Amino acid sequence: MKLINNVLSVCFLVMMLLSACNGSRGKEQAAPADSPAMAQQPDTTTPQQEEGIFDRIPLQSGIESGKPSLKSPENKDAQMFEAIVFKGKGADERRKGVSLASAGDLQGAIREFTKSIEIHDRNPDAYFYRGKAKWELKDYTGADQDFSKAIGIRPSQAPYFYYRGQMYNEMKRFAAAIADFDSAIVRAPYFTDALNFKGVALANTGKHEDAIAIYDQVIDKVPDHALAWFNKGTSLAALKRFAEADEALTRALELDPGYNQAYTNRGNCRFMLEKFAEAADDYTRAIALQPGNTDAYYNRAFAYQRTGKQHEACEDWKKAVSLGHKTAGQMLSKFCN
Repeated sequence: MKLINNVLSVCFLVMMLLSACNGSRGKEQAAPADSPAMAQQPDTTTPQQEEGIFDRIPLQSGIESGKPSLKSPENKDAQMFEAIVFKGKGADERRKGVSLASAGDLQGAIREFTKSIEIHDRNPDAYFYRGKAKWELKDYTGADQDFSKAIGIRPSQAPYFYYRGQMYNEMKRFAAAIADFDSAIVRAPYFTDALNFKGVALANTGKHEDAIAIYDQVIDKVPDHALAWFNKGTSLAALKRFAEADEALTRALELDPGYNQAYTNRGNCRFMLEKFAEAADDYTRAIALQPGNTDAYYNRAFAYQRTGKQHEACEDWKKAVSLGHKTAGQMLSKFCN
């Protein structure tokens, strides 16, 4: 077992991936200092007669009775936005904007949302939709301004806080993200997605015990929440509680068997538990689902090596090198000459 210390850090790099969940949106950008969002109070300046002209934006699409998928959080977003009921002035422009955004025309969507704002500049939904489109375009400053404008006009809406919190998570503004998720939960206590991603933000700050407690709350509310099981397993692995992590990741895969990262992470746990053949099987499944998964090839090579399959190990390191893995070449030179 001498080599295991040499690969610990590499394995942990994979295990620490929190695919949540929200998916990678590209290179992170620096952001200003965090500021709590919980200070926002319901807007008492908005005339009561305006309450009937806001869009009805559902929080979730069947999540409480279904099995939330590990693979497609954005598809769930699309389903949610398809269920919007558009109301009031500028509704046609907002409807067209959402349709364009769903089709991938974010610039066109922004133009429509801007038209809606020009028609009625106190409609918070137009700012919210435009903020989400700007976020997709990596215009974090513009998106932050639009999300904050929507919240300033109508701070009672959980989705405004939830999506801004998601953006803050992506920007690594974790304290601000947690505050926004808390604001969403206060306004919609059953909103398990907000609770789950609060756990992700806590995990990203190294507070894995706190994150696990959050994931357990989600699982108590929705036992079939695959993403919460996956995130719990990842945090347990970060705490070196590999047997428990294996169980949580296995449950996630029972609920959503097509998620390659869950196989990679479970393979890492099984490697650390010295279940090398089972680890190799998990990496193989991850590769079948994602043939370009460099970490799975790299780690499977170590698992093969532990089971006496040196030729197969060398072939995996060669493949990892061809896919651009940064350290596979060193292993190839060290063990395969």
